[in-house]
Amino acid sequence: MKAMDANLRNEVVRWQEKLFNRSVRRQMRLREIKELIGITTNQTCLEITAGDGMISMRLREGGGRWKTLVLSEAVKASVDWFIDEQVEVFPGVAIGEADGTFDLVVIVDALERIRDDYAFIRECHRVLKSDGRLVVTTARKMGLCLGSCPVRSMLGLSWRAKGLERPGYTSGELFEVLKDGFDVPETDSYSTCCVEVPGLFCEAIANKLVHEPYNMPGENTGTEEFYHYTKLNVFATLVYPLMWLLAKLEEKLLFFVPGHNMVAKTKRRVWRARRQPVLIDGRSIAEAAINTKIGTAAPF
Repeated sequence: MKAMDANLRNEVVRWQEKLFNRSVRRQMRLREIKELIGITTNQTCLEITAGDGMISMRLREGGGRWKTLVLSEAVKASVDWFIDEQVEVFPGVAIGEADGTFDLVVIVDALERIRDDYAFIRECHRVLKSDGRLVVTTARKMGLCLGSCPVRSMLGLSWRAKGLERPGYTSGELFEVLKDGFDVPETDSYSTCCVEVPGLFCEAIANKLVHEPYNMPGENTGTEEFYHYTKLNVFATLVYPLMWLLAKLEEKLLFFVPGHNMVAKTKRRVWRARRQPVLIDGRSIAEAAINTKIGTAAPF
């Protein structure tokens, strides 16, 4: 990216900070990640992000040495506004770092954008130290519900429209990707329909006002975008009290209503393929148990 004017960069970050402070959903994501990674002082950390530069910037507040990888040049141009370190584009699988380099790897909404997610997770395992940690945020794949496919498609925010490889993961699918190299002691969901549905409408309006993803300033961001940011900030200020109240309501409902996003904290262990044992006839133990009465040796 071309050399940045310091004043222009400060202005871009200032506006993005204002918009971030009016986004309940983005604040939720950052809070969930920070609770799991804790203090990162004296740690070497790798962030792999889909492009929210404000989150990249805020993660560094916990200290440590950070490196950021992104999946495209467009995302790099956006994240470059927010952090001083060199941002690198990688092809989506191979990570160009030596074995055992990092204490922590954080994947922020990038896993569903990578075609070979299993190979990518194996790379994350490789570059982690033996006692390293992996934290993953991803969309939760859900059935037919109000905040899922119908609303997203109507607003142009479906996973296909965003260029994702998949709509997200169920808890079981995420475990399948992680299980060979990581123990998963903690998984949490957040952002229920209470916040997600109105939040999707707000996101669609915001993107329309700015003519691009509002939280990802492009390489040529300048005076015209600041004019759009002014309108967007007025809109965000008006809807923020409602979104804040809905977020408080969500805290009461989260025990009963599943969240639309997941965050998982894992701990590295020796990579070993976990395969489900099967019987001689090809059935799994679970299938055999379903078709066999307890106390007998053969199905009836």
